[in-house]
Amino acid sequence: MPADPTPTTLTAEPGSSSKAHFPLDAKFPVYATAWTDDSTVLLAGGGGSSRTGVKNRISMYSVDPKKRQLSLVTEHELSKEEDAPMTMAVNRKAKALVAGINSSADQLEKGVNENLRVFSYDDKSITYEKRKQTFTSVDPDHYQKVTAFSRSMPPLLAAGSTDSQLSLVTYPELEDVLPTLQYEKEEIYDADFDDSGDMLVGTSSNKLCVWSTKIADKEATPEPLQVIERPVLKKELACTFRAAKFGRAQTGSNLYTVVNASPATRVRKPPAGSQKAFVSLWDARAWKLLKTRTVSQKPVTAFDVSEDGTLLAYGSSDLSVGILDAVTLRPILTVLHAHDFPVTSLKFNPSASILISGSADNSVRVIEVPSPGQRGGNSTTYTVLFTLLILILAILIQMTFGEDLLRAARSVL
Repeated sequence: MPADPTPTTLTAEPGSSSKAHFPLDAKFPVYATAWTDDSTVLLAGGGGSSRTGVKNRISMYSVDPKKRQLSLVTEHELSKEEDAPMTMAVNRKAKALVAGINSSADQLEKGVNENLRVFSYDDKSITYEKRKQTFTSVDPDHYQKVTAFSRSMPPLLAAGSTDSQLSLVTYPELEDVLPTLQYEKEEIYDADFDDSGDMLVGTSSNKLCVWSTKIADKEATPEPLQVIERPVLKKELACTFRAAKFGRAQTGSNLYTVVNASPATRVRKPPAGSQKAFVSLWDARAWKLLKTRTVSQKPVTAFDVSEDGTLLAYGSSDLSVGILDAVTLRPILTVLHAHDFPVTSLKFNPSASILISGSADNSVRVIEVPSPGQRGGNSTTYTVLFTLLILILAILIQMTFGEDLLRAARSVL
């Protein structure tokens, strides 16, 4: 079946959008998103190696929120014999794009799965550069689920698999920084670096481990700097980690974790309140839990932190997308039924003015993030404003009734 051509323009249908956000039909399952600059987004996905007529691709679009549309800049078509890209990360300083793509069935049968794919890009093109195998499994059911660049220079690159392996390599050499980290048959859900690039956090369902990237002996088995086990709320509830990311810039000393809770035993219809998702804020210096907020009554499937460290975003299996204040965990915006399937990926643009989410239902949603002045104040802001109001009232009263109040006070005395 021949693949359908990629549309040059994606435009929101009349009546389908609100003032703050709008959905678009991408025409292919979107598994990964990334930004090359403030108005240019990458969408990665496709139909995999099946003969669906949906090609595997990495597409670059310019984003125009005012016109409610995305315009195709360029596209890199991938092999139809291989899997679709399931994860992607961009380093804008290096103009580098790294994706996770399983090799073809023929290569897997030979024991080869060059899962880590490196591309370069500019304003008009995406160019393949090289590839490397970073995990040992050649089972077609296992794939690279997580890709993350450090924000330090020269950058480091982390890749995590569904087969419990987390790799750390240099970029652009792709040389191992330390031996592959094993997570005891647990799928890797997330990986992230702190601002310095000295720490890497890798998340599986049962634990998150913080690793030092500064290892003197590359042959020695690494020991984590910190291990946080999954929480236990009630014996009838099973809690699992879904994501963990360090804060950025002003929140750089924070660690944010996402925990999903569900019934410990499989039931046809879970009782009300037995499924929840929590976002927690930790002090990453003392490894102390500071606060937790329930964000959804269904599991969270995707999570992101804005580059300025002020905002958090999540996608839930209840089909919603939400934005939180990174300091207070206060909800700022929630989009109900953002997609028809759960969110597979979401990403803030560099200025955190736009959030884009993608789904396997062939859709993306563009969300205009409220400006700081539109987000509402926190308790500190309200306290300051209230104090200023009292001072202004006191001055006005003094100016208007000052002499009368003074005479009244003297008469009483």
